[in-house]
Amino acid sequence: MTTGGFLRSPRARVMWGKINLSAYNGDQNFPQGAPLVFDISVDLNGENQQPTGEMNWDPTGPGFAVYEWFVSQEEYLKTQITVEYFYPRGKKVVFFFAWSGQSINYGNNMDVKVKLQSELAGLVNGNIRNTAQAYDEKKGASATSVLDKTKQLYGLEKYKDLVKLNPEVAKAWNKVKIKNVYGQDWTFGNHLVDLSRQLGDQVMPSNIGKTGIAIMSPWSFKDPKTGKYQTALNGYSDIPAGQSPKIEQRYAYLLGPTVIQSIQRSANWKPPQQDNANLPTSQSLTQSKDTKEKQTNPPTAQQIAQKNEAGKKTSAPKGTALARPNPGVENLDNPNGPNKQIASNEEKGSDLSLTAFMCPLLVGVKPGDILYVPSLTGKYIEDWIVQSVGYDQSNGVVGINISATRTLGLGTPMNPDAAKTYTEFGKSMGLIGEGASLDNWDKYAWGLPGEGVTESASAFDKPEYGVSQDAQVNQSATTLSSSPLGGRRISALF
Repeated sequence: MTTGGFLRSPRARVMWGKINLSAYNGDQNFPQGAPLVFDISVDLNGENQQPTGEMNWDPTGPGFAVYEWFVSQEEYLKTQITVEYFYPRGKKVVFFFAWSGQSINYGNNMDVKVKLQSELAGLVNGNIRNTAQAYDEKKGASATSVLDKTKQLYGLEKYKDLVKLNPEVAKAWNKVKIKNVYGQDWTFGNHLVDLSRQLGDQVMPSNIGKTGIAIMSPWSFKDPKTGKYQTALNGYSDIPAGQSPKIEQRYAYLLGPTVIQSIQRSANWKPPQQDNANLPTSQSLTQSKDTKEKQTNPPTAQQIAQKNEAGKKTSAPKGTALARPNPGVENLDNPNGPNKQIASNEEKGSDLSLTAFMCPLLVGVKPGDILYVPSLTGKYIEDWIVQSVGYDQSNGVVGINISATRTLGLGTPMNPDAAKTYTEFGKSMGLIGEGASLDNWDKYAWGLPGEGVTESASAFDKPEYGVSQDAQVNQSATTLSSSPLGGRRISALF
């Protein structure tokens, strides 16, 4: 898309340490400035798995020689690989990975696939322990202090930002009182997931910006004391240019023309406890992605649905080492836990599969975020919770595939307060109700941060907002730890 003479096209860039693989200049035998990698994909799987990635390496002789050099250097095998999707002058999303292997095919079709995994797996799943935490029978301990102690038990106290709590979760965890926590043959990942589920919260592994785990409460839960629901930041306006989303924050996005390529919604009532049967405490090892279908276009909604169904082999964020952790968490004061657990299960009642072109609006969408499917007549707005996201760059196009869930029912928001806020926002932008037009959806989907609010040409002149963002990514590259529309009117879309 072209706006004001500026071509807006999605970019993907891969850095191995400080070396740019998307525009390589380090070998006289390789074309200067040519990409070493292509067909770059990243998957964030929410509670199901750790973040994974894959990319194709140039299979020519000179290209493969460069790859052999990288994997023969111990320094680079311990150096982070960053995968970045962005728009010049727009926001970005940067994923941090470790090299985890390759698949090489010889013959008429030469093919070199490089596999990537998050450092998170080694940090939280590499140490198996028996643990015991017992606190005062009358006073107990806050969930946050239990978390801090657990990090010490696994030698992770130096990773200050390894676990990030959503603001609503942070308030609740300071008030909840835990009496004791016992576990046999479990990992930090087991411990964290089981503690979170006892409190009714969800664990979202992420490697956006930095390796970490976000913990969020059910979107539909209303605090009985305050009578308030959670809030979500606006994905359109609350992520500045040149920055990535914060993993512990929820962001909301409206779906409509120019945003959606294909969308499928389905409802299937699940018997009680069905969503609790596939827990990390009953799983064995992490399932990593060994193969990925080659596609020139983003997958269809049906393909995503089939992939999601086939991928339900583990619900652990990192898996477990053994299948008998026998966890035990005893609460002293956890009044909202049962209701939050019920809300969390009910939020898995319906499924949504979305494929979309990565327009500037959707850069950075992640598990835990909220998607709004509005009736374009303005009569209702339906909220969905993102469970998994895949970014896929191929042939100059970056596609996004998203899986989301919500409670059973149509047209009724899970979080009425936030729905009201974003209904008014949609109307003010001319996206729904009177005055809704395709032009307005184009502006919403393709606008850059600051446009329509405060235009600042000087801000766009800064290097971090332009194509020369290498310095920013280079500063982030660190060594891995030793751990293993023209006014056209539109009718209702849904």
